[in-house]
Amino acid sequence: MPSLPWPLRDAWLSRLAVRSQRGDREAFRELYRALYEPVSRYVRRRVPSPSEAEDLVGQVFLRLLESLDRIDPRKGSVFTYALSMARNALVDEARRRASLVPEEAAAALPDTATGPLERLMGEENTQRIRLELARLPAETRELLMLRFGDGLRFAEIAQVLRLNEAAVRQRTSRAVRELRARWDAGLAEGALANDG
Repeated sequence: MPSLPWPLRDAWLSRLAVRSQRGDREAFRELYRALYEPVSRYVRRRVPSPSEAEDLVGQVFLRLLESLDRIDPRKGSVFTYALSMARNALVDEARRRASLVPEEAAAALPDTATGPLERLMGEENTQRIRLELARLPAETRELLMLRFGDGLRFAEIAQVLRLNEAAVRQRTSRAVRELRARWDAGLAEGALANDG
């Protein structure tokens, strides 16, 4: 997907969706190419097996093609429609397979193996963040993943989770404050343990 500011990105994807609905195969190929990376990244962060993740991504795009006539860009962005489909595919798969636990999948951190976050935090901090996230309710973890892992705007998160934007902002703010307080309390406990 070209690196466009979100209003331009949404307008571009909307035009591609409308052209695809009219039978323009090249427009659908372009829509697929534009949405593949964000949908794939979203699924990969939540599914431990690369082959399972790729299967789910394929299912998402098959569903997108099958529901193309139901996409209405006036009711929401095509981008968040695709991520909503990915989220629904993950929920369906979690229900179908007992081996995929939604709480564990939602608690996954963004892929930081080679990124600057991993270098700054180190493995110990990564594990601590995973533990703190695991203590949060599954809905809160998903909200934080959408905001900070997937980089969605509050309006997009609201559309994916079917909440209003004010509720998303409030819940995100509350979750970040809670995590920050836990983090600070843990640092204080660590400092006391090292002094003793």
